[in-house]
Amino acid sequence: MKLTPAILRNLYSALVCCEPYCKWSMPLPEQVKFIVDADPEAMGTYLHDDGDWEHIVTVSEARCGHIYTVMTTLCHEMIHMSRANTITHAWTKHDATFKRRAKRVATELGFDPLEL
Repeated sequence: MKLTPAILRNLYSALVCCEPYCKWSMPLPEQVKFIVDADPEAMGTYLHDDGDWEHIVTVSEARCGHIYTVMTTLCHEMIHMSRANTITHAWTKHDATFKRRAKRVATELGFDPLEL
């Protein structure tokens, strides 16, 4: 699969309409910068507020070559995004709240919670 920022934006657009994301006040797709890179180490990353964009999602085409891995990676980064704008920088953590949200997303969308 040839991954592009447009594909990520369209997948994001579909996911934000689904529960539980639709309950979490997620940003509009136009407010998110989507990047495809070739990082062999990280499947994806979420960055909150780099000065130019408030939300940046990066997905590695080197690690995510199939739609399933793209979707689970995007869902994972969207969970981080759902925790943006906190004083404690919760968006950087894989804490108990992140794990609860990952389980909720996995249950709703049919993914393995351990893959989020």
